[in-house]
Amino acid sequence: MNTEELTNELLKINNYLKKCLWMDFEFAHMDGGKLVVAGRIDTSYNDFAINIEFGTPFFVSSLLSWHLDDATPFIELIEGDALGQLNEKYHIEQGNYLFKINAEGFDSAPIIIASKSLKCEIINEQPF
Repeated sequence: MNTEELTNELLKINNYLKKCLWMDFEFAHMDGGKLVVAGRIDTSYNDFAINIEFGTPFFVSSLLSWHLDDATPFIELIEGDALGQLNEKYHIEQGNYLFKINAEGFDSAPIIIASKSLKCEIINEQPF
């Protein structure tokens, strides 16, 4: 995955979630091939509105479920000094992108994921 494709997926995710009043997130699938973060308007509602797939995940540090913080972008690419520090601390293999996911009630992103790719599927264009 090149940086242009990655940027497009990040924009797709953040632009969609910017329009949402709230969203609950959890891991819908996790194995060595992919990790799927799924969001829905309420945990009592069975249908997900968005699936975010991290291809070939290498590292995850996360909550098991969380709520959208609509005051910040949902997902961002980690770059600069923070990237170097996390790469060194967790021995992240080359070729992985590092993502941080913001959550309601946290001053800094409590979710860090390293993976080789990112793909978003918007299931419900207008969940509200």
